[in-house]
Amino acid sequence: MQVNKMKIYASLDDDISEGFVWLKKSDLPHRCPVKIRNPENRRSVFCETLQFEQNFLRRYNQPPRITIANEESSIVMSTWYRARLGGLETQKEYPLEVTGAGWWGKMRACMDHPQLVVRVAFWLGVLSIVLGGIGVGLGIISVLPCR
Repeated sequence: MQVNKMKIYASLDDDISEGFVWLKKSDLPHRCPVKIRNPENRRSVFCETLQFEQNFLRRYNQPPRITIANEESSIVMSTWYRARLGGLETQKEYPLEVTGAGWWGKMRACMDHPQLVVRVAFWLGVLSIVLGGIGVGLGIISVLPCR
């Protein structure tokens, strides 16, 4: 795992309840789920990632906001994710591991999402799959011949 020192920036007001972070990591596809791990305290969070783009940077770098100077070593995240990673402060650098997370990361991103409605919907979906499996199992048992 590659650990990079990353400077933390606060999310824009529009993005504080969204389930993504902004960064520049060319080996990750756009909008993919990632695992962000803080090796100092071993806390991690799963979320979606958006790659820095000129429209976002132009909007973000408006005065009086602090300008993102080095995209490769910067990450923009909301208070929710900073708190989950151990109370990271903005405008400070932290060693962070950012890795692609695959299909399991999509599930974990729902579990770690800042909006309660997304977390509840995920668990209701899991519950419905379990109950559906039990229903199918009981249905199969009911049609089996008795001995």
